[in-house]
Amino acid sequence: MSARLLRVVKLLAYPAFYLFCLVLFGYLTFPYGRLKDRVIAEVEKRGKPGQRLEIGKLGSYWLSGVELSGVKLHLPADEPPPAGFPGSEFSAPAAPARESVIVIDEAHARVRLLPLLLGRVRLDFWMSAFGGEIKGSAPVGSAKGEVDVEVDHVDVARIEPIGHAIGVPLRGTATGKLVLEAPDGKFSKANGSLDLTLADVTVSDGKTKIQGLIELPPAKLGDLVIAAEAKDGALKVTKLAATGTDLEILGDGKISLREPWGDAIADLVLRFKFTDAYRGKNGTTKSLLGEPGSTKGGLIEEMPATKMKRAKRPDGFYGWHIWGPLRRLKFDPSTADFSGGAAAVPSTTAPAPRRPFSKPGADSPILSGPKRPLLGTPPTKDDAPVAAEPRRDAPRVPPAPAEPALRVPAVPVLAPPPAPAPEATAAPAPEAPPPEPAP
Repeated sequence: MSARLLRVVKLLAYPAFYLFCLVLFGYLTFPYGRLKDRVIAEVEKRGKPGQRLEIGKLGSYWLSGVELSGVKLHLPADEPPPAGFPGSEFSAPAAPARESVIVIDEAHARVRLLPLLLGRVRLDFWMSAFGGEIKGSAPVGSAKGEVDVEVDHVDVARIEPIGHAIGVPLRGTATGKLVLEAPDGKFSKANGSLDLTLADVTVSDGKTKIQGLIELPPAKLGDLVIAAEAKDGALKVTKLAATGTDLEILGDGKISLREPWGDAIADLVLRFKFTDAYRGKNGTTKSLLGEPGSTKGGLIEEMPATKMKRAKRPDGFYGWHIWGPLRRLKFDPSTADFSGGAAAVPSTTAPAPRRPFSKPGADSPILSGPKRPLLGTPPTKDDAPVAAEPRRDAPRVPPAPAEPALRVPAVPVLAPPPAPAPEATAAPAPEAPPPEPAP
């Protein structure tokens, strides 16, 4: 029995040694240089035009992963902010837009081996970026499982795309967690939750000029808390609030998840308000935002290119409707109230100004009623009145007999008598000579 067992072990040892050598030498001789070029090509192909990726070093991580260092993602400069964005109230030309750079110090990702044996591909990742850490796991392709992402002490000021998007320096520390369960890998049906806290948020730094014009003192926002719940692909914001000594923010709405993430549709309502303490800090804030305690706004509401006046609410807040795909959000003034966590109410904007009146035409307010043909113009089929369609449940009434039309005899038109010809003026007859006397 022992001899037979020894023979079986010898038979199994050869293929096991072969597999061990195959994995070992494949691991040591894997072409990571070509993999690095392939990753760069794929990222630049699927990104925006002009997007560039730099990878300092790419190597192996354990047995089924890769490790990267010195990663820099160059994003091209965005177009000017859309009309109505809170930073676009200043009509002076801003400084030329510059590209954003996302810097990742270290990162690694690997495929779990146990789920791989079951035919499921699940990826674990970790990165050191923006002064903090980001880690989590996610299924690949149509594999089932949760998307779990944790953010730990990330410095928002180091995320350049955020600062370039809002046009104002932003400081704070982000910590939170996102958990989504996508059935069959479809995020349009995902369920889960989001909890994110931005601690010690400060807007502006007192040195950077907004749109190259005005230097605003730092505005302390405090802790911004964002909480949301996802159900059937709709990420509903249940809390978005911050109450600072200089600035207050309230928000509400939802995000409809899509694949890819950039196609997710946002429908949010955000309102903010500057406190009287911040409005009275110096002369700049008083002139721009208005005097403390006054309901009248400052220059920010009176500039020709501003929409802040239409965003002003009776409670002193400025309301904005943020909507559209995440890759290209739009901002419109809105005075709508929140509706139980869903900002489904479209933005309320002022009507467009009327054009100067030139002459009555098709769009003239004078001709607001039905069009009437001019005198001497033959009627057309559009001028005929349209009879109302009778109701089906209404009793049928026989039409009244038509009365015979009155015939008016034609009166012959007599031609006027010709005008009398002017009489010719007769020449005076010569006078007869007087008769001669008789002898």
